[in-house]
This record gives sequence, structure tokens and C-alpha cells, in this order.
Amino acid sequence: MGHSMRQLIFLIMIIVRPVHAEEFAISLPVAERTALKASNLLKSYASNEEAARFQADAQFQGLLPRLSLSGGYQYYAEIPQISVFGGAPIPFGTNSTYFVGPQVNYTLWDGSSTLNSYRALSLLSLARQADRDNAALQVLLSLRSAYVQVQLGIQELRLIYDSLELARAQNHDVAVRFRAGAAARLDVVTAERSVLSYEIQFKQKQADLSAYLKDLLTLLGDHEPRELSQPGPPGIPGVSLVLRLEPLRQLLLEIAQALPSPPTDAQPQIRSQELQSRSFDLSADSQSSKKLPAVQVSAGVSLNHPDIPAPPTYWQETVGVSVSMPLYLGDPSRYVEAQQRSQADAARYRAGQLRDDIHRDFQKASEMFESLREQQKLAYQDVIQSQEEAKLYYTSYKAGKINFIDVQNANNQALLAKVSAARIDAQILNQSIILKSLAGEEFLHDRN
Repeated sequence: MGHSMRQLIFLIMIIVRPVHAEEFAISLPVAERTALKASNLLKSYASNEEAARFQADAQFQGLLPRLSLSGGYQYYAEIPQISVFGGAPIPFGTNSTYFVGPQVNYTLWDGSSTLNSYRALSLLSLARQADRDNAALQVLLSLRSAYVQVQLGIQELRLIYDSLELARAQNHDVAVRFRAGAAARLDVVTAERSVLSYEIQFKQKQADLSAYLKDLLTLLGDHEPRELSQPGPPGIPGVSLVLRLEPLRQLLLEIAQALPSPPTDAQPQIRSQELQSRSFDLSADSQSSKKLPAVQVSAGVSLNHPDIPAPPTYWQETVGVSVSMPLYLGDPSRYVEAQQRSQADAARYRAGQLRDDIHRDFQKASEMFESLREQQKLAYQDVIQSQEEAKLYYTSYKAGKINFIDVQNANNQALLAKVSAARIDAQILNQSIILKSLAGEEFLHDRN
């Protein structure tokens, strides 16, 4: 297929497409808030945290006095009677008896078993909060990485389109020169193949961008029907969905300038394991306290109608103290205590391993970040020089000093230099995103 025919097809594609393509615009901060709100995984962790908090609140009720209303009623159909010296029978009781009144019970001392259990569940609630914070960090990590990937796809698509436009312009010049007898047929074929190569690359990159965009929309919980097969940046014809995201360079200035501090024990993953370890220790202490005596006090007042002859109705005030001492009755407390101690050790070891792994990964990401910074400076220089080289090659071609294939190679090298620089920018952003996630500074809590 000749150059003129391909140009005609391309123009027809532009004409038959709608003039006003649909647009999708979103900034990174808005995307972050939307993803956090839409994440079902994060909602699951929030529900787990809420359940743990309710469990702790339920255990706290055991530390409070218990107020109850107690009472009883009995009816006797027949009442024994007794006759003394042949006199009138005297009933030996009454048909109805009852008592009713409020009563207060309070565990005065149980070796802090209930208190330690409440503290353990409170720490478990905080651990679930740290788990939710870590889940939020993972959602943000995924969202930011997907956002940067779409940005990079947009940048690469624009670079390829610019190279395609340059190839078309040069193809037109070569065709004119060929008709004037100043260019060889090989130059014409090479120029046409150059246009075709960039058109193929454009389609491939557009398909990649469509896949990246679907990943981003899924994280945003955006399921609106859209034509996603041919997305692209503004100003490019033949685009079904115009994408307006923050440019890579802008995010580099906003995100990748100030790196976070190294992670501490307040990092959500480490904090969760430390809190779980302390929670298991307190649960073990609670089980251990069950071996000790427990003291309960009670007080109450009741209205009584006893089962005695000619019963009076009266108010009775009572105060009591009870002491219970557990003996061996197959009580599993010591085994439960040992289990809780082992779980505390396991959580403590996990925290130690996480601490080592996170510090290692943070150091690796920091070193990679610094290396990419150095590569970025060189890549920017390479872009400038490759562009200058491509211009000089084309000038030399028009002067008849070199073949057009040399121009094509120079153009390809210039495109590769620009794409490489854009990818280094994206890698710098990704490393800074990883560092933020590892440090966990966005979700640090000082609650103990």
C-alpha cells in the first residue's frame, strides 16, 4: 500500500470519528481519596477494626458493677393447718409468697484477670487499626503506581506520535525530492517504512495505555461505560478517550523532592505485630490470674412476703462477700496461658523480621532512587544531543552526504532517548512511592 493511500485512510478515520471525544481527567490527590473510599479490602479491614473495638467495649463491662432486679413468686394450692387444743385451725403458712428488689454485684478483686483481658482486647483493637492503616498504604501504593503507569503511557504515546508526525513530514519531503530526481527509490521505501513502523508502535502503545487505564479505573471503583480502546492525550487525532492527568514532571516536583525518613517501630506493619505481642502477653496474664482467689461483694434490698403464718410484708437489706478459690477441676487455664505466651513470642519474632525486611527494602529503594537521579541527569543530556544529532543527520541527507536510512536510525535513537528519559522519571516516582509506603508516615499513630 502506497504512502498516499495510507494517508487517505488515516484522514477518513479522523473524519468518521466524533468531533468531541469523551474526556477523563483526574488529579493524583483526588484519585487517592477516591481509591481509599472505593476499596472493598480497606472496608473489610475497617470492619475488623470496628469488631475488635466492640469486643474490647464488651469486655470493659466486666469491670463495672452489675445491677439486676431479682424476684420470685410461689403459690401453694393447699396450706397445712394445725389445731391446738381443739381450737380453730391455724394455717401453717400462706398461699402466696414473693420477694422482689434490686441487687448490685461487683467483683472486688480477681487478680486483674478481667482488667488484663480488657487491656489485651484494647491493644488488639489498636493492632487492627494498624492493619487497616497498612491496607490503606497498599491501596495508595497500587493506586499511585497505576497512576504513574498511565502517565508514562500517555507520555510515550505522545512521543511516538511526535516521531510519527516527523516521519510523515520527512516522507513527504523525500517523495518531493524523488519526483525532482534528487532522491533514490530506496529513500522513498525507507521513508514509507519509517512511517509504517511508527504507526504500528502508536497502535501498540495505545493498546498498552488502554490496559493501564483499566487497572487505574478498577482501583478507583469507576465502572462507567467508556470507549477505552483508543485513549490518548489531548491534541492527538483518532483518540476515543482524551486523558488529562498530571504530567510526570509535575509529580516529580511535588512528590520526589522530599524523601521520607527511615521507617520506625511506628510503621503500621511493625506496630501491628508489636501490639499483638503485647495483647497476647496480657491475655496470658489474665489466664494466669484465674489461679488466684476471686472476691465478690453484693448488696441489695427486697420486698419480702414470706411463707409463715400471718406473714408480714417487709423490706430486707442485704450485704454479702464471697471468696472463691479455684482447685483442680480440669481447668485449661495454664494451657491457654502457655498458648498465649507462644503467640506473643511469634508476633514478637514477626515484628523483628518485618523490621529487618522493611529497613532493608527502604535502604535498597533509597539507593535505587539516588542512582536514578544520576541517570536522569544523563538521560536529559542524551535527549538534547540525540535531537541535535537527528537534525544534523537530516541536514546532511538533504545535502546528499548520507543515505536516508541513517536519518531513520538517528530519529529512532532520538525517540529512544526521550522514552528512556520518561521511563527514568517514572521509575523515580515509583521509588519515591515505595519509600513512602515503607516509611508509612501517612498513617503513623502515637497511641499506646
